[in-house]
Amino acid sequence: MSRLPVVMELAGGKSQRQRVWEAIRSLSACALGGGEESRWFAADDLSRQAKIEMPVVREYCKCLVAAGYLRSATSAAGRGVKTSFALDKDNGIEAPRVRRDGSPVTQGSGTQAMWDAITVLDSFTPAFLAELAMVKPATAANYCGYLYRAGYLTLLKPGHGTGRGGVASVWSCARAHRKKPRAPMITRLKAVYDPNIHEIVWREDAGTAADQWDAGEVIE
Repeated sequence: MSRLPVVMELAGGKSQRQRVWEAIRSLSACALGGGEESRWFAADDLSRQAKIEMPVVREYCKCLVAAGYLRSATSAAGRGVKTSFALDKDNGIEAPRVRRDGSPVTQGSGTQAMWDAITVLDSFTPAFLAELAMVKPATAANYCGYLYRAGYLTLLKPGHGTGRGGVASVWSCARAHRKKPRAPMITRLKAVYDPNIHEIVWREDAGTAADQWDAGEVIE
């Protein structure tokens, strides 16, 4: 099946998986106190609630079952078989980032390490950031550049030159963003996506940043 248009993928500033996960939690919350049978929902229930096409819903449910977030059960339905799901493990508001085999998406850990350092340091250079986060200096410099374009960093002292005679730029985190726990991500399409608010906050070209984040398709 072909991908949905970018406008539909980013409707509401949330990825498709995030919208499915919110539908799961909403249906599960509505079922509280209604007995065991009321806990179960089908993929088409999620599709209607999240306004996401069925193939996407089914695929994410398979991932969540494999990871232990959902429990599945089958029952006879007319001439076929109906699969229902129940929420077994609530991850909170953020949609679990998991693959089809249930393994977590770990890509982006270097970016998160950089962001953790950025939000606690008064000031830093890309080289110092790279050392703390254990990433390449070029990766740290690239990340700082994109965050500056998006308004997440303040340039305290411009750098100049390279090598031993060069002076490194000195940065600090903008006060408005210091309390955000999740790292802004740089997509392969040169967009800055903030998973804290589920929005693209800066982009050079149109892209599918929210869905790239869920799939782990980010620049380390």
